[in-house]
Amino acid sequence: MRNLLVAAVVIGVGGFFGAKLYVQHKAAEDLDAMLAQARPFVEIEYEHVVATIRGELRVEDVTVRFPQFNDGLTVESIGVLTPGFLFLLGFDRQELEFPEHLGVELTGLRVNADADFMRTLDELHEAQVAAIELTPADHCAATYGMTPAALKRLGYHEVVMDLNASLRTVATHLVVELGAEIEDMYELDVQLTLEGADPRAMARGARPLLVGGRLDYVDRSLNDRIVRHCAEQQVTREDVIAAQMREIQAIARDSGMELDAPLIEPYMDFLLGKQRFTLTSAPPRPIDLTRVSLYKPSDVPNLLNLSAEAG
Repeated sequence: MRNLLVAAVVIGVGGFFGAKLYVQHKAAEDLDAMLAQARPFVEIEYEHVVATIRGELRVEDVTVRFPQFNDGLTVESIGVLTPGFLFLLGFDRQELEFPEHLGVELTGLRVNADADFMRTLDELHEAQVAAIELTPADHCAATYGMTPAALKRLGYHEVVMDLNASLRTVATHLVVELGAEIEDMYELDVQLTLEGADPRAMARGARPLLVGGRLDYVDRSLNDRIVRHCAEQQVTREDVIAAQMREIQAIARDSGMELDAPLIEPYMDFLLGKQRFTLTSAPPRPIDLTRVSLYKPSDVPNLLNLSAEAG
């Protein structure tokens, strides 16, 4: 009996590692074919493809270069997160339906602020804002875009970030989660809960409805850096905060919404020194987001039942 048990374990382990090697080999083959097609536009190299028993397929030590530039960027790993190894084993044969959960995770993306392709972003930004008369506060707080030049002024000579996106089903709802973390800058997490997001229903013209949402923004030193840099430029903190308030209100207006006092006041507290700003949506009934633009901007916060807090 003991020998049979040992044999079963050996066969099981051997089968798993054989399947693991197959998945890694097949993924590397497919990835190489895709990268070959992309090579005229971007050149991507990687060191390893790894599959795990938890259902993660990960590409490690990635380097990305653009033909017209000398500098590149690197990524520690890019992973696809699936419900489990068996799902991963048949990933290319899955039918069009949402699994229990599925995600993408990018870890350790590193970009040098002095990279030649980053300097091109500065040139594009200057062309975009050429007709805008920036105040000293707008300039030092980078309210019109965090360009490579602005990053360096704030002490960020290298940008290191993690990104993630995932889908998971909870009862009849689909939960969409997006996240970004930039080292020594900020963390941003967004969660949307949708109803009616079945792909077959959407193919027939059905639109998903918003059931609820949450945005969490955590400052990791960006606000302090802005305040210090602007003080060195002889710009008062009051002027900096006024510029940042104009920025958030402009972003809201571009989204078809007018911010009211219950939303503005917590954001002001955040700018004055709180570390976290949280925005929550809990509409009394599911909302079709494609129809929000039909409402007056001042009515949208109530329509989405938005609330905010700083802490």
